[in-house]
Amino acid sequence: MEETKILGAGISGLTAAINLARSGGKVRIFERGKSVGMRFCQNFQGLRYIYMAPEKFMAKMGVRPKIAYHYFTKARIITRKRDITLDLRGGGLMPFVQRGGEGSLEHALCLEALDAGVEIEFSSNKGAADAKIIASGSSGMPDFAALGSVFEESDFPRDTYLAMFDDRYSPKGWYSYMIPVSRDEVEFVTCVSRRFIPQLAKLHAKALSERKEIAEIVGGKRKTGSFGGSSCMRVPKSAFVGGKYYVGEAAGFQDPYMGFGIAYAIRSGNAAAKAIAEGKDYDALWKAEFLRYLEKDVAYRLPLSVFGDRMAEMVMSKYSDGQRVDFSSALPEKTPAYQAAVGAAYLLERAKFWLTKDW
Repeated sequence: MEETKILGAGISGLTAAINLARSGGKVRIFERGKSVGMRFCQNFQGLRYIYMAPEKFMAKMGVRPKIAYHYFTKARIITRKRDITLDLRGGGLMPFVQRGGEGSLEHALCLEALDAGVEIEFSSNKGAADAKIIASGSSGMPDFAALGSVFEESDFPRDTYLAMFDDRYSPKGWYSYMIPVSRDEVEFVTCVSRRFIPQLAKLHAKALSERKEIAEIVGGKRKTGSFGGSSCMRVPKSAFVGGKYYVGEAAGFQDPYMGFGIAYAIRSGNAAAKAIAEGKDYDALWKAEFLRYLEKDVAYRLPLSVFGDRMAEMVMSKYSDGQRVDFSSALPEKTPAYQAAVGAAYLLERAKFWLTKDW
């Protein structure tokens, strides 16, 4: 097998590299940063749509990163009218992984790649023309963006994440969230769609100052850092373009529902490596692996984008403070009626995006 060159040492690129190296190939990664994970300050992000223990999922995808998986056992949900805390120990706990810095998923995958014999050129000025696998992240006009602030705050429960649905700060069904990122710090993040990106800084500041529940937690606390990010989301007809394999965010594999993209990055990196090593059709592989999840994310975005925080208000009205819930069985995903509804919502949301250019 000839040397495979990969542009980008993010999660998708590293996953592809590890799988190719272990299949006997020679692999070289071009990374523009001085190290991996520099896109992120240290924070936790959810690993969604894996439906198995994270260690088992990683092994299935051909990687075994030595990382700790974090589980939040409580979810504090804030809407315009409600502020309740749910007990997640009923089931469906989502693992979170660290992004950025030592101990991060990127760092662990980098060490695994180097151990497998992958060569990484940091501070590289190589471009897409120099690589076979494109794992360089999003390009073009972002579809959604996030802005976060980190505060010293030792009193926020370390077993809890907070999600706030309020269109006054995250318009039309997007959200803000707060999670602990260390033993004495929390981050508060505001997420918006493309249409509201120019207002993001103002909306973030308003949420911190105006929303009583947030101000009670971080008001008067020392701000220790800030960060931001953006991404594009597409459901491409093909991710094999011009003889190149596009993976992760470079292909548009993101989540327009809640912004979770880690599992898509890992799955697409594995699929690209398998396509090269085994001579298989890359598009057929990724579509069989996760197209149904992408379509479901698009479908879930429709009621939120149409009804905004009123949708979250309606859903949360079914729960009471302190209730133990099992989100793994919250939706009847195998019923024909559910599948038909998802299919219709997917087509409608795609049409809406085509008209408005906004998820």
